[in-house]
Amino acid sequence: MDEWERTAKVLLANAREFLERLRDEVRLNEVTVASLLDVQSTFVLGLADASLYAFSIGRDEVVESSYRLFLEGLEVLKAGHLFISEPELDLWLSPLREMNPERGFSLDRRFSLLGEPKPTMVWANRVVQLRNALHGKPVRDPLRSIGYGIDEGDRRFPVLLKAVRRLYTLYPAPIDETARLLALELGLGLDEEPLECSDGTCEEIAELPDVSSFRKTVSGDVELYYLIENSKGLHSPWGSLSVGSAREIVVFSRKKGKGFRLRGAP
Repeated sequence: MDEWERTAKVLLANAREFLERLRDEVRLNEVTVASLLDVQSTFVLGLADASLYAFSIGRDEVVESSYRLFLEGLEVLKAGHLFISEPELDLWLSPLREMNPERGFSLDRRFSLLGEPKPTMVWANRVVQLRNALHGKPVRDPLRSIGYGIDEGDRRFPVLLKAVRRLYTLYPAPIDETARLLALELGLGLDEEPLECSDGTCEEIAELPDVSSFRKTVSGDVELYYLIENSKGLHSPWGSLSVGSAREIVVFSRKKGKGFRLRGAP
């Protein structure tokens, strides 16, 4: 954890130092394309990752500092008319112009018309929404909202899972979201404990129960089994699909001889 704390502090310091340089460049009208790319990487992404590392280990003062510095940076970008995007350079600062600094971006897959979110939108959410979580505001679908773009091969992936576990500890999630996190943790070899669920219970198990009536959705070392209630079949020329809500979910790792059984409230 000491390494994570050092990483958070270094990223915050680098972002603060960069913002001071950017202020001077804006004042002197000397902003370059390289500076804009650094806004995205050193400042926005830097603060996003500083917040992620700090939140995961409970260094809340770093989360707060990252948020305040981010708001300062938005004012500098606004003053310098720097909300610029250039797809060929993979530069995406323009979405930040429309961001609500009190809520971040909504990346809800069910309602979004944006398609895949721009990276700066997710990075901004890490700064804003992790800070908001310290002030009574849960993060909806955090693996997407703050973690989109961090896959299992990313060195930050364990940090993301630790941050999401803390979020779910502060604000218990439904059994399906909790099961997803537990499966990822088991797959990574993290030895975590059960979590409280907002709509049911979660218990650790040492052997796979009878899942003959369950639907197996994930195979491999970590297996997921769902018992669906009120299942309905949807049929179309492209195929058939069964939908419904999960009454019970089993997450199990045969390799570790450990898993979790999550049951929805009756």
